[in-house]
Amino acid sequence: MYTTIIDSLCKNELVADAFNLYSEMVEKRISPDVVAFNTLMCAFCVMGHLKEAIALLNDMKLKNVNPDIYTFNIWVDVSCKEGKMKEAKIAVAVMVKAGVKPDVISYNSLMGGYWLINEVGHAKYLFNFMAQNGITPNVHSYNIMIDGLCKKKMVDEAMNLF
Repeated sequence: MYTTIIDSLCKNELVADAFNLYSEMVEKRISPDVVAFNTLMCAFCVMGHLKEAIALLNDMKLKNVNPDIYTFNIWVDVSCKEGKMKEAKIAVAVMVKAGVKPDVISYNSLMGGYWLINEVGHAKYLFNFMAQNGITPNVHSYNIMIDGLCKKKMVDEAMNLF
């Protein structure tokens, strides 16, 4: 019930109210589940409150709630959007160690992060690595690559993606 209300509050941009409800759960010794954590983390990220999202990730670990692919992808994406690629790589390493395989969303975030910090070679490597390892790039993957290549005036290379 709490998770459903937290989700509804977040969808209606009432993130402070959702976090208050989360705090109430903790006070009442009701354990939030992975969905409650993910919902709040995602809402904080959308609002640009990245520190709060990471704090929730740490709280999740303290409460012995196992992260899922969605949790890890939030962590990777937040790190990449801040240009903290070392943190993003740590997130992926923790993900793999936990037995969670990175997916196309994980790789898209990483590629976007590498373009953000002008690491063209890393972005191109990941795009090829993904395809070679059975992860089919999606439309967003191509958009990330085309946008990055065009911004670097590598239009011919962008055209060769087709």
